[in-house]
Amino acid sequence: MLMTPVNERRSVWPYFAVSLSSGVVGAALLFYNLGSNVPAEEALHKFSGTVDKLFIMDDLSGVQTGFMKPMNSIHFTLEGGEEEFRYPSSWPGYTKIYEQLSFHVDVWVRRSDIGNGEPLVVFRLEQEVPKNWIVAPFSISYEKIAESQNRKRYSYLQLGAILLACSAGFLLIAVLLGIWYRRKNKATLQ
Repeated sequence: MLMTPVNERRSVWPYFAVSLSSGVVGAALLFYNLGSNVPAEEALHKFSGTVDKLFIMDDLSGVQTGFMKPMNSIHFTLEGGEEEFRYPSSWPGYTKIYEQLSFHVDVWVRRSDIGNGEPLVVFRLEQEVPKNWIVAPFSISYEKIAESQNRKRYSYLQLGAILLACSAGFLLIAVLLGIWYRRKNKATLQ
């Protein structure tokens, strides 16, 4: 027969720790994803030209790389222009752009980003190819990019809300266990 001590107490601090960590992550996800990062279509400015340079940049380190990793973006310039354009890897059509971006393109960027010294994020792209070219020109619409980003943002908002609910649940468990242990301890002392 197993004997358990009458005054056995288990730690409550792990519940507080899990509550705090999930609460911080959940709040951060909600905070950073409440507003949309996709501007209205009317706030876009069009650039046109022939692709000059094309390279892949690592988004974390900011250095040019030759590998296709999840945290990369395609950077390119147009002939005669000083602007550098950026197409993130998490956006639709990334591989197709990497394989096919050349010739004449029309690029739409956020008007307010022009002249800030940073690469301009592309929100719409249309390519024109010569008539005898074997591969059809590609186009990535504003709607496709906006829908992809809004879907991602919504999933992060859902995850943030779930983590905050879990945080509240673990906090409630920790408080109730603390109260129960105190009452149990008082009863055994009397």
